[in-house]
Amino acid sequence: MKYSRIRKCCAKGFTLAELMVAMSITLVLVLLTLLITGTAIDTWKAARTEIRAAGQAKVMLNALGRDLESMVSRLGNNDSQWLIATTTDSDQGIGPEKHKSPNAARLTFFTSASDRYNGNAGSRERLSDSSGGNRNDDQGGDVSAVSYQLDFVDPVFGNPNERFSTFVLYRNLLDPKETYDRSIMGRQNLETAFDESGANELADLMCENVYEFTVTFVVAYRDSAEQDRTTKITVMTKDSGLGTVKNFAINGTGLAPNLNTRSEFVGGRITSVELAITVLSDEGIAILKRGPFQSEIASTRFIEQNSFRYTRSVTIPQG
Repeated sequence: MKYSRIRKCCAKGFTLAELMVAMSITLVLVLLTLLITGTAIDTWKAARTEIRAAGQAKVMLNALGRDLESMVSRLGNNDSQWLIATTTDSDQGIGPEKHKSPNAARLTFFTSASDRYNGNAGSRERLSDSSGGNRNDDQGGDVSAVSYQLDFVDPVFGNPNERFSTFVLYRNLLDPKETYDRSIMGRQNLETAFDESGANELADLMCENVYEFTVTFVVAYRDSAEQDRTTKITVMTKDSGLGTVKNFAINGTGLAPNLNTRSEFVGGRITSVELAITVLSDEGIAILKRGPFQSEIASTRFIEQNSFRYTRSVTIPQG
């Protein structure tokens, strides 16, 4: 019987050491691929979050900027209040428990809003209404009442449902006819008049996840020594007495920080308004609602890492 002989060198395979080296190289390549992919996904998520926050902030700041640039006030010993900026008390505040907003300003004033009457201001076009008749959206007048307010509610239904609530900045605009019919003009307390008119039913959502909303007024005035000076007055929850107040008003008799009608700024004028908002990411809001942090330092660090801050300065027209 004959047997075929196979050379030993032709039957040689991979050794265990070679297989282990190959597997190690493959594992390293897979881990590098996963690491690069994870980093890319995290970067994409962070960029998407920042773009979303920047887009919302731009819409809000542009709208408020346009309204302030068209602000209407009439000084000269009248009893009307033309602008009022307030903030929530630190013990009440808005937001989840133990994570209240550090500053939630509200700004109410009169303006010649460019989007009054649904953007049809000055239009003479007759439109058909639901009853089959004709109507004209622009019913005359150009002075609207508007209010910007930060709240912690469900952005869809507007109720304080803790599960779906987030920080929401609303813009409430009343057309000139509604402003006149609801007797908002000529009142000594503009914010109260605005609320009593039922105007909150007309709120438009401007921006979500706004954790902080701060308004600073740049005031030019003449001091007791008859020297022209400029100062900044910020509406803040905590009144430290160093350029910060809990409310600021423009009355018919002049400026009134903390409603003080006899302050040194009463005869001054607002040259510009500086706006600042802090927008949290969606993930940041979810973590914020889950529970308290171990310390105030940890809370501050978390806000810094999961928020974006946007500012804008608006020049006020001088009449």
